[in-house]
Amino acid sequence: MLTTEQILDAAEDVLRRFGPRKTTVVDVARALGVSHGTVYRHFDTKAALHEAITTRWFERVTSPLATIAQKPSSPSERLREWFETLMAIKQHKADDDPELFASYLLLAKNTSQKIVLAHVEIMIQQVEQILSDGCADGSFEIDNCPATARSLFFATFRFHHPLHANEWGDAHLKEDFDHLFTLLERAIQKGIAYPAD
Repeated sequence: MLTTEQILDAAEDVLRRFGPRKTTVVDVARALGVSHGTVYRHFDTKAALHEAITTRWFERVTSPLATIAQKPSSPSERLREWFETLMAIKQHKADDDPELFASYLLLAKNTSQKIVLAHVEIMIQQVEQILSDGCADGSFEIDNCPATARSLFFATFRFHHPLHANEWGDAHLKEDFDHLFTLLERAIQKGIAYPAD
């Protein structure tokens, strides 16, 4: 019995080799050696198949981040680890499998904005959870955790948003991130003053 995961695995291979335009239900069925009717039982259109591929890609990003958000470590440690992991996931995808990464970008661009925005909201809510924990234990001093979570996420866009992938080879990227993130941390940590420099 053919599973949805097997279909998506095959679709990913087709996507890697031929790009989104050739990743249709018929093309995936051909790659699996089954009739297209078999695949149509799971995905009745090319758009539905593409949305499922994109959703699975997003879940591969948010799942390890959710684990970090719920760890028992200090909120300060979790916050930095969360953003460093998000950067690493995106940058590794771009470096390790550039063809698939480029195809994913096209899929995400053409998929429903509702799915893309939901993915972003899941990540922001994870950051909000860490910030709320920090306020509860006295690590952070924040008036509005939801708004601050959004600000932190968008302030770090250069380091994790695929639109900036061409900048990720910059030799100063890690140094730039560390400097920016230290400034952001100081802005929310309780009792931490800004340095005179």
